[in-house]
Amino acid sequence: LTMPTIRTESETPSFFEKLEARREAKYTKRVEQMSGWLTKWRNQAARRKLVIAFEVCLVLMLLSGIALLGSLTDISPGWPSLLWSAASLIMIFVWTSLNITVDMVDSAPSSLLDEYQQEQILNLRGLTYRCFLYFGLVSFLALVLVGTYVLNAQPDWGHYIPYSFGIFGIVIFLFISTLPTVVYAWNLRDD
Repeated sequence: LTMPTIRTESETPSFFEKLEARREAKYTKRVEQMSGWLTKWRNQAARRKLVIAFEVCLVLMLLSGIALLGSLTDISPGWPSLLWSAASLIMIFVWTSLNITVDMVDSAPSSLLDEYQQEQILNLRGLTYRCFLYFGLVSFLALVLVGTYVLNAQPDWGHYIPYSFGIFGIVIFLFISTLPTVVYAWNLRDD
């Protein structure tokens, strides 16, 4: 009889090691695929224009969200609320372009980043996490306190609270979640 060989932990990668290796391979493949895209936009001046365009899109989404709320409450006509869709589509195009020009560094595995990128991105990810915590805490408390008050004091306005929090929440979520890429793209110097 021969004994079956026993595999040690050093020979068999763990689930997380396999997951990280898969992330690294997928990221590397995506960066290689997109390395030839938007080559004329891969400079500091163009990236800064994209950052400004992205932030303008977020402001337009906020303003068109207010118009959308106005049309829901019959305060304003309905056509300005169509700007929400237009601003959203433009924002998706600008965001994708910006992400391509910085090689999607915000979603890169840490092992593939150089020291400067690791410091920048990890600090910005930490800032984003803290912002989400504070935003979540404040918004949920406001939703409970203000929402309860409005529902009791003015029930006819109460059913607009979810729309309001949804619209403003999406814009704030997009602003916070894109901080690592936006700040990195703004500060990234040309080679």
